[in-house]
Amino acid sequence: MQPQPTPFLDWYGIWPSHRKLEDDGTVWSQDPPQGIELAPEPARKSEVFFHEECPWEQGANLHLNAMLHEEGRYRLWYGVQRLDDIARMYVCYAESDDGFTWQRPDLGLCEYEGSSRNNIISAGRDHPLGCVFIDPSAPAAERYKAVGPGARYFRAGQPDPEMDAVRFKALLVARDLGDVSAGEKARGIEIRQQLLGATSPDGIHWHNLSAPVFDAGATQLDTHNLCTYDPHQGQYVAYLRGHLDRRRLVRRVSGAQFAALAAPRPCLLPDPLDPIDDDIYNPCYTPYPGTQPRYLMFPSVYHRIASTVDVQLAVSRDSHHWTRPFRRPIIDRGAYGQIYASPNLIAANGTWRLPFRGYQRRHDFLRRGAAYPEDGEFRWACWEPDRLAGIEAKGEGRVTLIERPCCGRELLLNFRTAPDGWIKAEIVQTIHTPPQPVKAHPGFSLAEADPLTGDAIAEPARWRGQADLAALAGANVGLRFHLYKAKLFSVSI
Repeated sequence: MQPQPTPFLDWYGIWPSHRKLEDDGTVWSQDPPQGIELAPEPARKSEVFFHEECPWEQGANLHLNAMLHEEGRYRLWYGVQRLDDIARMYVCYAESDDGFTWQRPDLGLCEYEGSSRNNIISAGRDHPLGCVFIDPSAPAAERYKAVGPGARYFRAGQPDPEMDAVRFKALLVARDLGDVSAGEKARGIEIRQQLLGATSPDGIHWHNLSAPVFDAGATQLDTHNLCTYDPHQGQYVAYLRGHLDRRRLVRRVSGAQFAALAAPRPCLLPDPLDPIDDDIYNPCYTPYPGTQPRYLMFPSVYHRIASTVDVQLAVSRDSHHWTRPFRRPIIDRGAYGQIYASPNLIAANGTWRLPFRGYQRRHDFLRRGAAYPEDGEFRWACWEPDRLAGIEAKGEGRVTLIERPCCGRELLLNFRTAPDGWIKAEIVQTIHTPPQPVKAHPGFSLAEADPLTGDAIAEPARWRGQADLAALAGANVGLRFHLYKAKLFSVSI
């Protein structure tokens, strides 16, 4: 069986070279990378894939909560915020065979204007369905899980179940005007933000958990809060809004039990390589397609001065430590003032798709009293498989990869070249420390390599017309690539 492709999302796995001083004074470098760079692959944007159709969607703001792909069907959970009544909020459900033509089943769960013939799953705050995910470790009755933000009011450090948003606001006004007693004032009042949870056997019928899955304290959860089950670590992980010195960032919380997430830690935040006015607005976590332990985010980055929001790429090997290899958009805003991606990255029919919503207006240009709905549109960001980034040579370049096991079948390359470009592959022996010249295995050298040209997702490398690697089965081998006007996205051996 051919192993899964190794994508080039960061510099790990690339041999950086060693420098050596010989006894005779000669200085040389062991296989240094030359003429290459790590470059993102900008997404292609699809046509609008989802339109307002039903009466409860007309004149409302629609939001992407979650997109799953199961048994060949796209499953979409989306939020509907009625603008004629700010308290009228719904979570709705739709299905599609192709991601463009959608069916809205009559679920019979919630009434809208006297009828339950609609696709509404949850009305108001009936269920916390801000993010829906599949839990492969759970029993069938709890296979689907969801999280959403909530708030709890405290007086003198104790929960106050009688308090709500209206009473809270009235109390704050009264306190400011001095219309409450000193004793009442001393009791204090605070709002604690909480991440609420729910479970379901089918993603349609939900049961709320009695207690929050995480208490966020005073930190607002006013963005797309996400949760997932990580099969590689055997735990639940949530990525939430966080703040540090009034800058937005992403926090990570986790736990072995869905109902008990803890240990919040910043995991993705602006740093000195960013422009001074940038914030990380929301995470858009999504697992890497397939089964390999790689993790992705498509965070929306808020540029405060320009008041724009675009989507970048963040990567991780362990889901704790995140880096952004490129500080530029991987989904171009185009004519939009702001765009927000939502889970999940879906691999189907030879294409990778990530849903996003784009808005014409800029982030802070919200006119009071203006007529809405928002001008948002649902589109797909699309890539070829394993083509989020790659090693690129604009002229002639060379790069060596560290050792990896050879399965004994073929070396498959995912690449694209210019019309006059090419790629040649070598299979090399162990890279030694202290440095020694890195030699090719007999029969797999540069002199014997056939050039690869064009555009291919999984084309075998060949040496004098032969691609079979049975002679190297089970061996740890290095790979050396020579590129000319080419981009190499992934390899598998």
